[in-house]
Amino acid sequence: MAKKNYSIAALGLVNNGTDHLLSNITHLASRMLNAPVSLVSIIQTDLHRQYISAGCGIPLENEDERQAPLEQSVCKMVFDQKSPLVIVDLLKDERTKHMETVQHFGFRSYIGVPIHGVYGKVIGALCCIKTKPYAWAPSDVEALERFALEIDDIVRSRAREIDLETTNSRLKKLLAARSSFTSHLSHEIRTPLTGLVGSIRLLNSMNLDGKAGELVQVLNRSSTNLLEIVNDTLEYAKLDSGHFKVTTEPCDLGQLARDIAATYRAIADEKGLTIRIDDQMAGLIFLTDRRSLHSVIQNLFNNAIKFTEAGSAEIALSTDGAGVVTIKVIDTGIGIDKASLATIFEEFQQANPRIARKYGGTGLGMAIVKSLVEVMGGEINITSDLGQGTTFTVTLPLESVGTVGVQGDSRVG
Repeated sequence: MAKKNYSIAALGLVNNGTDHLLSNITHLASRMLNAPVSLVSIIQTDLHRQYISAGCGIPLENEDERQAPLEQSVCKMVFDQKSPLVIVDLLKDERTKHMETVQHFGFRSYIGVPIHGVYGKVIGALCCIKTKPYAWAPSDVEALERFALEIDDIVRSRAREIDLETTNSRLKKLLAARSSFTSHLSHEIRTPLTGLVGSIRLLNSMNLDGKAGELVQVLNRSSTNLLEIVNDTLEYAKLDSGHFKVTTEPCDLGQLARDIAATYRAIADEKGLTIRIDDQMAGLIFLTDRRSLHSVIQNLFNNAIKFTEAGSAEIALSTDGAGVVTIKVIDTGIGIDKASLATIFEEFQQANPRIARKYGGTGLGMAIVKSLVEVMGGEINITSDLGQGTTFTVTLPLESVGTVGVQGDSRVG
């Protein structure tokens, strides 16, 4: 795999003013080695310059003060030999005694160690400088090398940040493209499918006899399931793209729950289930996104009916009087094992493969419910015991705007 190109500029090592992280290291190095000057220098051979990314002990207020030609750079010698450099007296060393920078700042003794780029290539030096001749000890070299390792870690960390930003940018584009494609494809499928479902339902209502009747019933179930899958996909694509907008209108939550439950009367009767509505809202009307709330309750109640073979499915409504409404959907069905509870709200997740094969579905229903609840400012929680049933609890902050009369406990079907 080809190496990635992390430029010195992209890593924030040049033309970026004072680098505070590197500046802290130079101050520490200066104090530990008792040297009045410490610098982090980047050697740019293509620009024929030494650039001081950070330092202490000399003026660095403007860009001109941060640069020096390579022939005036002691750090260039560290860069060239790729190993530590110790000079006891700069004014007696043939390589440095004529350098204008040495004479201008009164530098006399120097110690420098290499600093490295992402792939280990030397890119400059960390140095300490004194204004008097000094015999640096091996322990001084070791200490400075440890500081240089910290700089190397900073450089690698910045490279990882660049990688993360690049990956995130690509991921956002990929997700946007995926969402757009999914939405477009689902729309294209839903248009002819809606007409097909309607026609099959008309045929089914004719109560055809024999093989024709059986085939129409199969078509009716299959086309309805397919339309539900397409609708789920469209709903989730809209939520996933961030284009979903909450709109509020007055809503009788008790009546909404009863309307939803009534649509499952025939299925419940067929399975011998009892449907209950426990409405403790005292007929209160709330401002909410009715369509979204309908989708939330319907999804939860549909699952309650689907996964319950005996007993009951219930919708319980209550409010604390302080603007928080609680909606519970309770069933006595197959329940969910503890391992699956943690992922039940993730997209394309169902309790286990056996249940997915038996009951079908996209695995998007619970992800849609959670997303809708959250965009409405609420929370959803689940409690369940395998073989004992499941309770979903939705809490929403809703504003009450009046009443329509008292509603009590009732049974549907």
